[in-house]
Amino acid sequence: MASLLFAAALGAVAGLVPVYLGLVPLWFMRRIPESWRSLVVSISLGILLFLFVEVTGEGVQLAGSPGLNSLLFVVGLATGVFAPLFAARRGRVDAVTILDRAGVAGEREKARFFTAYMIAVGIGMHNLGEGLAIGAAYSAGELALTSVLVVGFALHNGTEGFGIVAPVASLPLRMKEPLAMGFLAGFPTILGSMIGFVAYSQAIGSLFFSVAGGALLYVIVQLVRLAYMASRAERTFLGVVLGMILMYLTGILVSM
Repeated sequence: MASLLFAAALGAVAGLVPVYLGLVPLWFMRRIPESWRSLVVSISLGILLFLFVEVTGEGVQLAGSPGLNSLLFVVGLATGVFAPLFAARRGRVDAVTILDRAGVAGEREKARFFTAYMIAVGIGMHNLGEGLAIGAAYSAGELALTSVLVVGFALHNGTEGFGIVAPVASLPLRMKEPLAMGFLAGFPTILGSMIGFVAYSQAIGSLFFSVAGGALLYVIVQLVRLAYMASRAERTFLGVVLGMILMYLTGILVSM
């Protein structure tokens, strides 16, 4: 039991705490001009694009040759895309509402919040996969690798909170909303670390990573529609490149 609790603590250090620290810039972003907040959304888009490539690559690698794992990858990817799409349709929440200047302000806010929560869910599924790696390494007694993974993932995940808050940086927020988003994104690292410690398998990893990839693909499409306008194309592309470079530089620490 003590070892399982320690595995959970490793997940908290690697995922939950860094994500909450990444949410801190929210209160600073609320004080910058709207034109600069659009750059922040673009940086968030770059972060999510990098994560999408990362998690789908991990999922494909774990799926391996055609078989059960490959089927789980396909099912997971489809679930990650269509579950939030179905929820958005049922709730009539979509990025088009955000871009509709004649729309009701409350509807625009609802669409932004839904996008932010879906980013948190997608990142959470990604972090669950990271937790699996931490738990599996700790279970195998590879303490040096475990330490590297925890430190590397912690630095990597600190940037993910930044990606979550970008769509809602200009909206009035109550404390419970960032707390809920951070929990959705960070807690799965703890859960994944415990699962990885008890019973890790490639099938589970492939499923979790593919669901994360699908969810991230959904929010990427939404953020593209939100961030890109012909009048600010240069700023959009600059933000995307900056976000991807930021994730790449922190990701290097995981592989060192």
